[in-house]
Order: sequence, then C-alpha cells, then structure tokens
Amino acid sequence: MPKKFLTVSKSKDVIPKILSLIDLPIEEEEIDIENALNRYSAEDVVATFDSPPFRKSLVDGFAVRSVDTKGASPGNPIPFKLLGEVHIGTFEHRRLNPSETFFIPTGGAIVDGADAVVMREYTEIHNDEVFIMKEVSNEENVLPIGEDIKKNDVILERGERITPRKIAGMRNFGVKSIRVIKPIRIGIFSTGDELRDEGPLKQGEIYDSNSYTLAAEAKQDGFIVSRYGIVKDNFESIVSMLKKSISQNDVTFMSGGTSKGNFDFTVDAINSLGKPGVVIHGMHLSPGKPTVFGIASRKLIVGFSGNPLASFLVYRNIVRTIIFKKLGLKLKKKVIFAELSENIPSRKGREEYIIGNLINKDGKNIVRPMFSESAFISPLLYGDGIITIPLMSEGLKKGERVVFELW
Repeated sequence: MPKKFLTVSKSKDVIPKILSLIDLPIEEEEIDIENALNRYSAEDVVATFDSPPFRKSLVDGFAVRSVDTKGASPGNPIPFKLLGEVHIGTFEHRRLNPSETFFIPTGGAIVDGADAVVMREYTEIHNDEVFIMKEVSNEENVLPIGEDIKKNDVILERGERITPRKIAGMRNFGVKSIRVIKPIRIGIFSTGDELRDEGPLKQGEIYDSNSYTLAAEAKQDGFIVSRYGIVKDNFESIVSMLKKSISQNDVTFMSGGTSKGNFDFTVDAINSLGKPGVVIHGMHLSPGKPTVFGIASRKLIVGFSGNPLASFLVYRNIVRTIIFKKLGLKLKKKVIFAELSENIPSRKGREEYIIGNLINKDGKNIVRPMFSESAFISPLLYGDGIITIPLMSEGLKKGERVVFELW
C-alpha cells in the first residue's frame, strides 16, 4: 500500500514549530575586514566620529565669508585677496579675514572664518586677487560636520551580511577587523535509482541537479557545504548516509523520496534515527507539498521533493528562513509592486508560488506568469522572481497589483 502523508501543515506554521525543536551553533570569530565579504556580523558596528569629521568643500572654488559676496555679479565683480591653496589632506590654520580667500578643491577642508565656497566658474584671477562674480549664501557648497553620519550611528547591524558597500562604510571609520558569526555546515545528498552524476543517460534516467542547486543556494547564503552525491533507493544506504551527514554537519538536506511511493524511504529513514524523527510531512504548498522536516539530536533534516523547482522554492522561502531566524541573521528580500499580465487561477486551501517574468512597459512593471509543472527546469532558467498566492485565495486577476519578489 502506498504510504500516506502525515498531517499536512500550513507553511506559516512550519517555521515556528521547527525553530522550537532545533539547535544551531552560534559561534563567533574575529577576522580582518579584508576577509569579511559575505560573512555575517556578530556585533553592531558604530561610527566612531562624525562624518565628515571636518567641513568639506563640495566644489572646486574659493572659500569666502558669504557676507562679503553680497551684490557680486559679472557686472559687479568683487575683489578678494588670494592667500593660497588648501591641499587635500591638509588643514590651513590661518583664519580668514574679511575679503580674503583660499582656493579649496572638492573635498578639501574649509578654513576657519569661511562659511561658503564660490565655484571657480564664477571667478577670475588676476595676480594675487580673485574677482568674485556671484553672490553666495551661508553654507553654500559646504558639507557640514556630521551631515552624512553622526558619531555612534549604527553602520552595520548584528546579523547583517557584510557587502562591499558595508566594507567601504566601515573603512571610512577606520575599522580593521570585525567579529563575525561562524558559518554553519550543511550536508546535502540526493536519492534515487534514476539519478546519474555523469556519463550518458539510459532511458528513464536523469542527471542529479537538486544536490548541486541546493549546494549553490546554501553557499550563496554563506554556509559551508558538503555534497555527498547520490544514494540509491535503499533503506540501509539512506540511513547510513543520514548518520554520516548528521555527524559531520549542523543541518542535512536530502532530495527525493518524499512522496507516497513504495520506494520512498525518507520518512522511515529519518524515524529510524530516534525521536522525534519526522515532525512534518507535507505542506499546503504548491510546488513543494511533500517536503519532509525531521529532527535527530536537535539537528534539522529536510527532505526536499525530487522536483528541481519545488526544492529550490522551498529552500528559498521556508528552509533558509528557518536557518536565518535561528542564527539571528537578517534575511533581506528585494520586492517590487507589479501588475499581472493575465489571470492566475488557484485553489483554496493551498499556498502557491508562481514564477514570473518582469517586463517594463510604458514605465510600468508588468509580471507575466510562467505556468509550469514542478518538474520543469525552464522557470529556474528564465524566471525573474515569484508571486505568492495566499492559502485561501481563489486566484489573482489580470491587472491586479501584486508583490513580486525578485531573485
């Protein structure tokens, strides 16, 4: 007799349930910021001083007292005594007196006494005099102290991914090293007699893609991955690989063998490892309904569907959320609003992920749904993101504005 699913769960209930049952190691280490790219910060990093720390010129020009430029124009040039030039990286300690000026390049420090900068284009130089031909206001072309970032502002939050932009920001404040969260280890293998890793395919065989896809996703999220290849549809072999992966990793992913067929050993294999074993078998979700969540020694085991699209979407939308929340990491998704190009029918009682193509037409974001089976590869190759249809929805209408999550 084919095996039945256990009680099918709502996807919104899966995350808190699994979070309450698993442990993940949260360990920290200090590394040089040069090696911190794509790691996750274990601390809040704050600005140690105001930025900019001195008043900066926003243009190439002449520092002046704005009051001295009143009435200046091409028909009424006002002469100023040129005292010299302030070079980048230096500070002129002389204070500016009335009708005196210094040349300051963009980014240079404003001299004391000056409250504005006249752009070079509105001046003429004759010997040691500069003729100002444009009136300026107080603080014109001047970037004040702390205008960009204030001292003690948080520039990187704990759990935030360290990007090139964040590295640039931290170096601006002299940060040389940072405490980061050590990456967890994830073991991944696929199951199925029909799977091949290489060589010519026989009739009925397919190449294993799921273990590679899941490994690439996990690596992209900053985790350490061990990919164990293909395990045949044999109970003892699957149990042996599960034990190996659990002993060497913090989380285990297995792909295939999660449906109701007689040769689907995933549930029995996980249960053989001890209680609680399988805690969820099936979600009100399409694609991805047969996903299995198991626990062994407080470690998470996820049995993904053998269908590439289903396993990809379940990882991105459910599993990675569990891992990120447990580790205290910030999961940032990029979403936009867009109009549907056509109707999307749906059945009440299940949440659906629909892949879409993003089109910009007459300045509007349009999403064209890619209707497909979960075994299809083309949505992964050509899709731009997903639309999520809520559990009790009967579908979405053409022209309706939806939230579109970009990949």
